[in-house]
Parts: sequence; structure tokens; C-alpha cells
Amino acid sequence: MSQDFDRGRELMERYAQGEDDVFEELYTLMAPRLYRFCLRLARRNPEADDVFQEAFLRLHRARATYLSGTNPLHWAFAIVRSIHLDRLRYRRRRPEQLGSAHDAADEVLVAADDRYNPETDVRAYDLAEVVARELQGMSEKNRVAYILLREEELSVQEAADVLGTTTAVVKQRAHRAYEQLRAAVGAAGWHPRDRTRGARIPAQVCHALSD
Repeated sequence: MSQDFDRGRELMERYAQGEDDVFEELYTLMAPRLYRFCLRLARRNPEADDVFQEAFLRLHRARATYLSGTNPLHWAFAIVRSIHLDRLRYRRRRPEQLGSAHDAADEVLVAADDRYNPETDVRAYDLAEVVARELQGMSEKNRVAYILLREEELSVQEAADVLGTTTAVVKQRAHRAYEQLRAAVGAAGWHPRDRTRGARIPAQVCHALSD
């Protein structure tokens, strides 16, 4: 992780100074996590694609404003969130029906054993839908704070820098989101013992259940 940070910072500093030939490597380094973040915010693949493309366009246009020494991925996260907020404001003026955004590929495997029950898998994926809907329906500020801390694994200070707020506010927002998700998952009938039954538990459910 440290090597990626150092390399990304070096590439971004060179790109900010006008070295266009480093863009391909910078893109390769940043794209996977940045796209995942876009998908977590947008909730639908086509919209995430649009946000992702616009993020790199804005990054290119604003590259001269990059502050040397900062984490370029976190800077890009802030750009993505700005785009996302712009789109939310637009949707409030022109509301549309949003569909499910569950990605079956986004899962982690809990070690299976002879206690495995396929019904547990089904319940786990049902809970992934519960988590996705709950995230989509909660306050945008709480959701983004939760995603940055729980899913992107930023520190509280890093998340605060991305969001332009204080660490206390980030903690409060993330905690509210976490409690909301825990309540929703509990209401859906999930029990901690289900972890030990060989279920393929989608990553978002694991984040919501982690202590």
C-alpha cells in the first residue's frame, strides 16, 4: 500500500507538471479503487461508468491544482463525491426510479464446511440487497463517511480530508450509518451464527456486521 501511495504521488506530481505520458500508469494504479468508489456512490453500473469517466476528465482539467505530497487517490475521491453531489442535485429536479445495484461478484467466501446450507447463501444475498437499499436510502453524508471508513478503509483523518470536515463529524456520520445498517440487517433476520455456516457473505454485509 505504501509503495502504491509513493508511486501514485510521484506520477500525479509529474502529471500535474504536464507529463502526459505518465497518465496510463497513473490510471492503471488508481482506476480499480476509484471505480469501486464510484459504484458504491452511484449504485448502478451505467451511472458509475459515467461518474468514473467524468472524474478522470475533471482530474485532468484540475491537475495543476494538485497539492504536492497529498494522496492522489483521496483527491480523486473528493472529485468523485463532487460529481456525485452534482448528479444528486440534478436528480432532485428530475427524479427517476433507481433499480437494484447488487453485484454478485462482490463477495468474500467464509470457509465452507459440512455444515453448509444453500439456504444460508440465499439469505446472505438477500441481506446484501437489504444493505444496498439501506445505504441508498440513508443520508448521503452518512453513507459516504461509512463507505470511506468501512469499505475504502481510510483513516478518520483521511476521510475528513476527503469530505472537507472534521474527524468528529466523520465519526458521527459513519456511526449513524453503521447503526442503521446493523438495525436493518438484524431486522432482516441475520444472526451472528450464520457466519459459521459456510455462507458466501457479500462484502457489504460483512462490513455492516463487523465490529
